[in-house]
Amino acid sequence: MEFIRSFLATFGLGDYAEVIAVIPFLLLLYVIYLIIMRSITLSFRRVGMPAEAISGVRLLVRLLFFGIALTTVLSATSVISGEALITGGAIFGTAIGLAFSRALSNMVSGFYVLGARPFRVGDYVRIGDVEGVVLELTLNYTRLLLPDMTKQLVPNNKVIDSEVTNFRIRADELMFERGVHQEKEKRGSIFKSALSGLKDLAKGTEVYRYTFDLQVSKDYSFKKVLAYVEEVCDKHAENFLEKPEVGYWANTNLSIVYRIAFIVKQPMEILGVGAALQAEIADFHESLRESRT
Repeated sequence: MEFIRSFLATFGLGDYAEVIAVIPFLLLLYVIYLIIMRSITLSFRRVGMPAEAISGVRLLVRLLFFGIALTTVLSATSVISGEALITGGAIFGTAIGLAFSRALSNMVSGFYVLGARPFRVGDYVRIGDVEGVVLELTLNYTRLLLPDMTKQLVPNNKVIDSEVTNFRIRADELMFERGVHQEKEKRGSIFKSALSGLKDLAKGTEVYRYTFDLQVSKDYSFKKVLAYVEEVCDKHAENFLEKPEVGYWANTNLSIVYRIAFIVKQPMEILGVGAALQAEIADFHESLRESRT
C-alpha cells in the first residue's frame, strides 16, 4: 500500500491510494460475477428450472456479490473500521435472518424441490391433504390447480414436510410392475386388469394412474356394493385407457375400504372424467338404500 501511495503521490493522488488499490479486485470480482451468473442461467435452464426460480437464484447471487464489493470498499477507505464492519455485518445478518427465517426456509426448501424434482409442472400430485395439477414451481411456493378449479399456493417447506404422491408413471414401467408379461392367474394382485390399452402406447409414454378409496359400512351388502361399483366402472370404461380397477384395501371395525384406480393420458382428465366416476361411485348409498340388511 505504501508503494502505491508513493507512486500516486507523484500525480497528486496519494490520498486515494486505498480506493485505487481495490479497483483491480473489484474488476476481478465483477468478471467472476458475470461467469457465475451465466453458468447459473445456462445450467438451470438445462435442467428445466422455471424462469421465476432462476430469477430468484440470480437475485441471491447478485446480493452476495454486492455485499462483498461494498464490504471491500468500506474497509479500504477506512470509512468504517474493520472490527466495526464485521460486528455490524454480523448483527445485521442475524437481524435479517430472524426477520426472514420463514421466507429463507421456504427458499431452501424450494432449492430442494427444484433439485430433487419429485414432480414437475403439469403433474397431478397429492401433497399432504391437498391435491391438484401443478401449475408453477418457484423458490417459495408450489401453485396447484385444485379439483374445484381454485388455485392454491403450497409453501415449499410444507412440500418437504408432507407425504407427496405423484400420479404420473411411465406406461411401460406400469406394465412391467403389474406383470403383464406373466400369467395373470399365477400372481396375487389386488387388482385384475389386462392393461391391453397400455400395450398400444409407445415405450416411455407417460400416463396418470389415480387412486381413490371407497369406505363402505358393514351394514351394506358388500356383494351388491361391488356389483354396483363394477357396473359404474363398465359404464365409464370408454373414458379411460383401461376399465377402472376395483380391489379390497382395508378392513376396519365398522367398514370395508375398497380402492379404485383409473388411468388417463392427461392430468386434467382426473379433474374431468375422473371426478365424474368418483361422484357416481360415491352415490352408492342412494342406489343401494334398499339393500341394507
